[in-house]
Amino acid sequence: MSTDVAQERSRYRARVRARVRSAAPPRPGIRSIAVATATSVVALVALAGLTMVTAEPFLIPPLAASMALVAGAPTLPLSQPRNVIGGQFLSALVGVAVGFALGNALWAAALAGGLALGVMLTTRTAHSPAAATAVIGTTGTAVAGWQFILLVTASALVLVLVGVVGHRLNRTAYPAYIW
Repeated sequence: MSTDVAQERSRYRARVRARVRSAAPPRPGIRSIAVATATSVVALVALAGLTMVTAEPFLIPPLAASMALVAGAPTLPLSQPRNVIGGQFLSALVGVAVGFALGNALWAAALAGGLALGVMLTTRTAHSPAAATAVIGTTGTAVAGWQFILLVTASALVLVLVGVVGHRLNRTAYPAYIW
């Protein structure tokens, strides 16, 4: 085989490998994965326990997504305490207000999810899982009114506190900022 053909094949293989490689960040170390997973489990089990003891819905689905951000992506703005707690609180408030004003129809819940994003962006508390909290707050499937807002806010606070402990154990910097 000639040298030119071998070099061309080598360049071709390099181009193919470059296209196949992922641009995603590298996988965290096994210890980081284990601590993040354990932190998420502890936080969500704590909310489930509070739900069982009080018969109040401390654990709603958007909070699992919030915990995934806190434990798995601690440097993102969406994961910071201001965003987790503030975004959840404001979205619950928007959801309850829309539900009170327009009823618990699905179109009203959709409106609340969109409005929650606008409120979070305006207040610099963007937290994507919280838009789903607004939908739940509107439909009133959990609990209604101020009780829902307080439960969501308390739950978000639990997630952040457990996240802080988990990141201390993992020797990672969290939070990057509080307010």
